[in-house]
Amino acid sequence: MIAKEFHKISYGAVLVALGVGLGYALAWIPNVELVSFTAVLSGFLLGTGYGIFIGALIFLLYSFLSPFGMAPLPLFIAQGIGGAVFGFAGAILKNRLKNPLYAAAAAIVGTLFFDLITNSAGFFTFPSQSTFIAYISGGIIFGVVHILANAVIFAVLFPMMIKIFRLQRI
Repeated sequence: MIAKEFHKISYGAVLVALGVGLGYALAWIPNVELVSFTAVLSGFLLGTGYGIFIGALIFLLYSFLSPFGMAPLPLFIAQGIGGAVFGFAGAILKNRLKNPLYAAAAAIVGTLFFDLITNSAGFFTFPSQSTFIAYISGGIIFGVVHILANAVIFAVLFPMMIKIFRLQRI
């Protein structure tokens, strides 16, 4: 029992490091990222509780250690919640993510939720008439890119990862 939990904690630590590292690897491309995928993968591999915790931790560490500076507290909290939801989704959709259409649908719904809560938190951090218009107009463009990028990433990578993990019997 203890060995199994130790293995999950070890896998979780690797997934956190992987998610944060992959986040920085693509940071130069706006709204194209592998952080969400890694958070969902954590839930897929380790189950609900670990997925929620690791998904949140990936997003919180990525934001906290950002070379651009940590996000303001409401946005920082929203990012953690979004990561937790991605981890939870990986656990509850485990049997469906092998299908590229389900994986893409999960990415679309999850990323839409993430963008809504983080854009809302950003707006509430800096509320004014001009920021509201900027968040709506700018958020739509970046949100569409983010949603489409994650849909493609999930649809391609999840079926591949499932085959890899099946071959390795992890």
